[in-house]
Amino acid sequence: MWELVFGLGFGIWCLEFQENKGMTLFPSVRMTKRINSDSRGVALVMVLWVVTILSVVVLEFCYAMRTEVNITRNYQEELQLYAAAQGSAQRAIAELILKHDPRMQQLRKTAKEGEIPPESREWVTDGREYRFPFEGAEGVVRALGEAGKVNLNRVSDAVLRKIMTALGLEGEARDIVVDSILDWRDPDDFIRVNGAENEYYQSLKEPYDCKNGNFDSVEELLLVRGITPELFYGKKIKKMEGEAGRGETVALKDLFSIYASGEQIDINSASLPALRVVLGLPLEVCRLILKARGEKGFQNIQDLLQRVPEIAPFLTEVQRLILFGVVNPYYTVEARGKSKGGSSVRGIRMVVKVDSREKDGYKIVQWLDSFL
Repeated sequence: MWELVFGLGFGIWCLEFQENKGMTLFPSVRMTKRINSDSRGVALVMVLWVVTILSVVVLEFCYAMRTEVNITRNYQEELQLYAAAQGSAQRAIAELILKHDPRMQQLRKTAKEGEIPPESREWVTDGREYRFPFEGAEGVVRALGEAGKVNLNRVSDAVLRKIMTALGLEGEARDIVVDSILDWRDPDDFIRVNGAENEYYQSLKEPYDCKNGNFDSVEELLLVRGITPELFYGKKIKKMEGEAGRGETVALKDLFSIYASGEQIDINSASLPALRVVLGLPLEVCRLILKARGEKGFQNIQDLLQRVPEIAPFLTEVQRLILFGVVNPYYTVEARGKSKGGSSVRGIRMVVKVDSREKDGYKIVQWLDSFL
């Protein structure tokens, strides 16, 4: 394009040169030459406009191509991160299957201390993270045993109030949440003092009926009166007396399950938030429990006391809420694919049931895509 512009400019200059030379030699034709000069001036302006328009077209084309390249690169990166998340989730499922394999369990029990390398040890399903490298990405996955949570359909009024109090709810706000949960799952239309039935839910801007039945998923809590997204997805809890640092973020979705055995929790699967909120243990004691069971799960109450003696002052109150060696085939698996720079993340979340009768040894009972 620039060669064309240069050629046109050079041609016009030659014509101007010849015109000036002719006008000097032949003054009688000055008027005719001036008219021709004006015509060539118009041509020059037209050429400049053409050049300007072509420049705009080229710039627009370059911008469009750059946008297309960025879209393609982002799509490729998203697919790569999604594949990393899926690969990490499949690794977690494989470890969960091995966790329920009697032959593998026997091999692990008979193996001497130090014979099993760290990467081959049984996974701890308390929500701790496991990381795997991928080309251009990193997979981060954690598995949470549903046995370490409280069954939302069986939890009692007293335990519900204890949990909501630990989350910072007090007085009427706490009573509204507790009574509304109980009203949602009971089969009658009787309204508790601070609860809610059809009359309340039908008065909302987008009305719906009170279920009057068991919860089918933990996410159903978001329909219950008093349950806010902050409470469900994460809320900072207050520190206990004498604790340093900031309070942790605790979410109802990490405390409740519809697949747990009851309101008692498995000490070997309970996450840090569950130990803090459900059992009401100090942060330091919770960390000692996490560290001890990372090496080996607790067998009974005596084993727990021997390896974590700091729990003794609290045992009288929490012992009735603790279970040991619960065999629950349900697990929540959360997997994320992260770019090397950490700027992009793609995640998935699923509830898996380990079942040897299934063709692949497991069954996915719930799937949530694009989980972050």
